[in-house]
Amino acid sequence: MLKNIKLYIVLFITLGFIACSSDNEVAPLFDGDIDSRVNERLQSYTNTLVSSEFGWKADYRPQDDSGVYNFYLKFNADNTVEIVSDFNNGTDDLPTTYRIGKSQFPELVFENFSTFHRLFELEGFRLGAEFEFLFEEVTSDMVTFKSKTDAGDNKSTLTLVKATAADKEAVENLQGLDTRIEDGHMTTLPFRGITVANTAAEIVFSGSLAYDDLERVATVISEGDDSSEVVTEIPIEVTEGGLNFVEPVTLAGTAFQEFTYDVTNNNFTSVVDGNTAVIAHASLPLYINNDIFGIGTSPSGSRFLYRPSLGANPLTSAGFDAIVAQINTDLAAFGLVFEQFIFTTDPSATGINTTLTIGFTRPSDGGFFTGIYDFEGSIVDKKLVLTYQGPNPTEGNPGNSGFFEASSLNMINFFGNPDGLIYTDRGPFRSDTSAFSNEAASLLSAQDPSLSVYAVWF
Repeated sequence: MLKNIKLYIVLFITLGFIACSSDNEVAPLFDGDIDSRVNERLQSYTNTLVSSEFGWKADYRPQDDSGVYNFYLKFNADNTVEIVSDFNNGTDDLPTTYRIGKSQFPELVFENFSTFHRLFELEGFRLGAEFEFLFEEVTSDMVTFKSKTDAGDNKSTLTLVKATAADKEAVENLQGLDTRIEDGHMTTLPFRGITVANTAAEIVFSGSLAYDDLERVATVISEGDDSSEVVTEIPIEVTEGGLNFVEPVTLAGTAFQEFTYDVTNNNFTSVVDGNTAVIAHASLPLYINNDIFGIGTSPSGSRFLYRPSLGANPLTSAGFDAIVAQINTDLAAFGLVFEQFIFTTDPSATGINTTLTIGFTRPSDGGFFTGIYDFEGSIVDKKLVLTYQGPNPTEGNPGNSGFFEASSLNMINFFGNPDGLIYTDRGPFRSDTSAFSNEAASLLSAQDPSLSVYAVWF
């Protein structure tokens, strides 16, 4: 009997709902279907980008810890976008189309080749750049994006701020100024450093500085309070007046951020409360870092190759070029020219642990010859000190090694100078004609800083 009563109650409630719905249909929870709502949202995003009268000023950071690339973007209703950037003098700022659509999330895609694509592909995709972005936050004055494809938390970010009438020209004015920040700009000095002087003009901080112009990051290496090596990586932004640290950096108790370029002295200066920070080139490192302890162990290989045909780099000094020219002069009567050297070393080993193999070609018939020379090497005060042992008696053709020794003596003495060599890692190989992902480095004579060579590990 109780079971039947429950059944009647359920039937009564159900009939009651049916009766009510016939008089007043229940309103849908959402207006329109899901696709319609998504399309409305995408159209709203498009309208926001297109509606900015003067376009957008954009900061692009390929990684969280990289520097800033400055962009100006003007989105048009016909799905074209005008791009102006401070990269590569604007060479890759090509007309392109854009698409606002959805995969899993609303996205902005730059469809045709442009500066974003160039940054993406450079040096074997080393930069981690992006041309497909997900919308993060949208307001009438600011739109933020993150990479669609980057894995992990270190994603490309693109931040758009509604531009003023002057912003496009402001970015155009930055084109070409990034070269002022590059290592070796307008100088043959092979090193760079940053110093801080207090109000009494006393140096209270000094460190070596190297700049990665693709990542736009300056690496400062200095000595810590406990004599340890302190490495500080500083993201950089190009400015019309010089450069900015993306975030203030404290050196010797003072926070520095904005630096002004001094064209006369070819340096960057920042003055805060009477304390002066200067970024300048130097003939010797302000701090000799610990790179030497990894010499010969590069993941690119254990052989250090210098070959002039790979292109010129200012870290190879005019003095070293003169050594090569002297070799060519001495061997011209034999129809031979300097082709390359390959240098290998393991300072941790005892005895003869370093070899210099100098290669020569004979253009008339393509002949190739080598001279092989031995050294004993050790690390002294963070310098590689090599003692020359003579031509190798067994490897290659010992007769050729002996024949080439006199002509090659200046190069041999560069390596064997008694004050040692200062070794510095230089990142991926770059020259005026070539760019490789292989790591490069420089060797500089501590005895004569006008002699230095830049070469690649393989």
